[in-house]
Amino acid sequence: MLASDLHDMVVYSKNMEKVGEVKNFEINIEDMKITHLIITLENKATKEILGKRRLIRRKKAKIDTQSIEAIKDAVILRQPIDKLKGIIKKL
Repeated sequence: MLASDLHDMVVYSKNMEKVGEVKNFEINIEDMKITHLIITLENKATKEILGKRRLIRRKKAKIDTQSIEAIKDAVILRQPIDKLKGIIKKL
């Protein structure tokens, strides 16, 4: 998979609720591995995960790659949306 394939890929929780879209990623340069995905959160996900509604711009957040169950046509997380608080970190 190319890095460009990840850009704008939809991110879903385990229960298939849309969390957001991938916008970038962080790399650990020592291991040369992706450690976090940078995503923009959907309005509903922002409220549920961060406890607040977005204003004008979509909120950016990051999620550890250890929280990812699968990447195919979309990114599927290991947890349902109500369990993502604390796993997804606000930027």
